Amino acid sequence: MKRIVGLMAVILVCVVAGAAQKTLDADLMKMEKGAWDAFGKGDSKYFEGFLADNAILVSDMGMQTKAESVKGVAAKPCTLNKYEFSNFKVTMLDPNTAIATYQATQDGTCGTMTMPAKIYASSVYIKKNGKWWGALHQETPAM
Repeated sequence: MKRIVGLMAVILVCVVAGAAQKTLDADLMKMEKGAWDAFGKGDSKYFEGFLADNAILVSDMGMQTKAESVKGVAAKPCTLNKYEFSNFKVTMLDPNTAIATYQATQDGTCGTMTMPAKIYASSVYIKKNGKWWGALHQETPAM
């Protein structure tokens, strides 16, 4: 009987942990899509409440701090017509640090240049005071 109770407790913990992971995956995907939508609209206010104070963004245009990113988004240098995520996965490093990795297809331009049609992206999220914050975002164009 003790074995059955112990086994049921292990199963319950696994089910609860799995449900929590699915919720976190959905929450971080929503935040990531929110950032893409805000970028496409030039909505710098979103990034003020989304990025950690010490956030870094890395792209083919270099590295930017939170302040530089907010200012850059407000200038709306790019037009993002549409995008789609695939293979979105969240990996927990510890209870307060998560990495989201995914592929994205996109249709847009930055100035006169066409954005890469497909990229691989990763975002690091940190949890402070019960809230998830974007701490690092990186994109690599697909070959």
